[in-house]
Amino acid sequence: MRRLSPANELHFIKEIYGPEATETHFAVLRDAFALLQTRSQMMLGLITICLTITGFSGQKIAESGKMSKIGVFLGVVSVLASALIIFTGPLQIRWLTQYRADSIDTTLLELIRRRNIRTHQYYTAMGCLVVGLSGYVLSFATYLLK
Repeated sequence: MRRLSPANELHFIKEIYGPEATETHFAVLRDAFALLQTRSQMMLGLITICLTITGFSGQKIAESGKMSKIGVFLGVVSVLASALIIFTGPLQIRWLTQYRADSIDTTLLELIRRRNIRTHQYYTAMGCLVVGLSGYVLSFATYLLK
């Protein structure tokens, strides 16, 4: 299998559902945006839990040593970066029917591009969250070893 460009992806969608099934083509993209929204909300919940735990025990863990301080700092900064990316990317509300290009195909292509951008932002936020969680684990492990 190979990764498709937006134009090739639109062609493939039309191949699957038929060239005249515009409503279905639109629904495929609508569902993709809904999935990104749902997963981003789930990630935001995890971010909230991380920040809440840091608020309760972060200072005590950080006081246990330099490595713990670095881990907590790395955790907080990375988790906040993840939240910022999620808020400014996948969780932004933009209605699919709010924009229209010159043709339906051009509109669908633009929606595929926007979905791809938001997907990239989602994965970037996930990477930041993993770095942040790693920092928390490092600080907690250092705390337990003291």
